[in-house]
Amino acid sequence: MCVPSRNRQFYFQETIRALLASTRRDIELVLTDNSDDPSIMDAFIEGLADDPRIRYLRSQEKPLSMVDNWERTMAAATGRWVAFIGDDDYLDPDLADLIVAIEARVPDIDAIAWNRLTFHWPGAREQEMHTAIPTGCRIVEVARDDLMRKTFGWEGAGRVPTFMFSAYHATVRRDLVEKNRTRFGNRYFEHPVVDQDSAFKIIATARRFIFSERPFSVLGTCPTSNSASIGRVDDNARRHAEFMADLGRNMDNDPHMADFPFPSAYGVTASVGVSQHWFRTTYGLKYDGWEENFARSCALDCQSAATREDFEIIRARYEAGFRAWQHGRFLPFFQPVYIEPRETAGPTFTGVTPLLVHVGEHFAGASTPRALYDAAAGMMTLPEEIPIAL
Repeated sequence: MCVPSRNRQFYFQETIRALLASTRRDIELVLTDNSDDPSIMDAFIEGLADDPRIRYLRSQEKPLSMVDNWERTMAAATGRWVAFIGDDDYLDPDLADLIVAIEARVPDIDAIAWNRLTFHWPGAREQEMHTAIPTGCRIVEVARDDLMRKTFGWEGAGRVPTFMFSAYHATVRRDLVEKNRTRFGNRYFEHPVVDQDSAFKIIATARRFIFSERPFSVLGTCPTSNSASIGRVDDNARRHAEFMADLGRNMDNDPHMADFPFPSAYGVTASVGVSQHWFRTTYGLKYDGWEENFARSCALDCQSAATREDFEIIRARYEAGFRAWQHGRFLPFFQPVYIEPRETAGPTFTGVTPLLVHVGEHFAGASTPRALYDAAAGMMTLPEEIPIAL
């Protein structure tokens, strides 16, 4: 289990303590500090120095780009299965038992994913957000052909396509990671958007995929997270500039972008499109018929705008891209509609739908991802009672 960090060292401490409290002795934690001030992490790790499960990678002389930081983290991990989370996330230590149980039933499994809860740290959103707790606990196999259609064909996509199988908030067998390293550039991570890089390679090469309806992690968002800027043009521009400065170049100007006029600065959908375009052009992946679905997803990305002004800016950018792309062939499928943001201070929706229980992220007084997960766990099947009928 690997936890990269950048200037948010305090967020992850309860996650690390929870993982170390697990009775499993075969868990390995690779803790990576990539901050401007290493003293905080150094002091925290000093108190855990006697635990043999910890491998600690200290900060370098200056912070590394995300892709280089994840590269060194993966290289340091030695476990049979690998999962990455961020410093503002949470992961259930009982996941290890689930992996072992699934592997016993499906020895040739390559990748396992699960539903995630969400949590916005204070300051990440002006109003309280909600998270959805699935009521199901099935363990199901996902057909590779279906996954390819949804990921690379954008079939049924929202703002982004399905790419839940990766090394981030999911887990992948280490031997597949090593095989993919030799297949793809002799690196674990090549593209700057590392979670998407990982997902596209795993989905394109893995044999069997298993998905758990029950969540096993919490995807956290703090005020300095890239996802905190979604729908806000000025914030997104600032985060985009910071990301490219860390990278040392603007990837939107890379040569392969010449025939794909949707820079990642446009929004979340464009960012995924850029990553996929890189993967397709670099490794010759051909998947027909995705463009119409991509256009519909871009329209949905516009609808995430925080204000009418932001909506018009995002819409105009995407529209210009579609006019320039393949002679405007897919412009008719780009039909964004402005949706007025809610003005209430409460979460966007709470209540029960057939497959989900929607609660505010501060449900039961939760103030951290772990506290939210512990509160939600009372409505979920115990990990040891999940039926695995594969």
